[in-house]
Amino acid sequence: MTDKNAGTACPSCDTENLPGTLFCVRCGTYLPSGGPLRTEPFTGSESSHARPWKYEEGDAEDKMLSVDLEVVSTGRKMSLPLDSEILIGRLDAAHGIFPEVDLAADGGLEHGISRRHARIYMRDSHCFIEDLDSTNGTFLNDERLTPYLPYRFNDGDALSLGTLQVKIRIHSTE
Repeated sequence: MTDKNAGTACPSCDTENLPGTLFCVRCGTYLPSGGPLRTEPFTGSESSHARPWKYEEGDAEDKMLSVDLEVVSTGRKMSLPLDSEILIGRLDAAHGIFPEVDLAADGGLEHGISRRHARIYMRDSHCFIEDLDSTNGTFLNDERLTPYLPYRFNDGDALSLGTLQVKIRIHSTE
């Protein structure tokens, strides 16, 4: 008799994964478990949380910025103006989800990218990222973001969406 609470061992790296996990948490290999198809969220004990940004007087300046994103694993580069919100995720036409940054071609599903994973925007001449309650989290400089709270980021900061690594560059468009 099989234990329903038993995890699934990854066929590639032998890491034990939670029951029902679609992809190995260590190497990203698809786990055909035969169980319910869902992604298990991380628990709070697996990561630390970053601190949200707080507005301070004198923060606002008049300048327009652009953000350059480079997906480390594929080398794909995108340059996006920060004149409006940038949705990051995976395209799903059936559900009307059309992110400005579609990471499906970069192995988004395998890396645990949600359809509506995170958003980047500019306020008071500063760049912010906000996790949109993604299943596998958004990490800024290796610290997990609390969903729906804005986190200020800077040029050169490290961004991870699920397990997908992205380099961030910020520059003025003026």
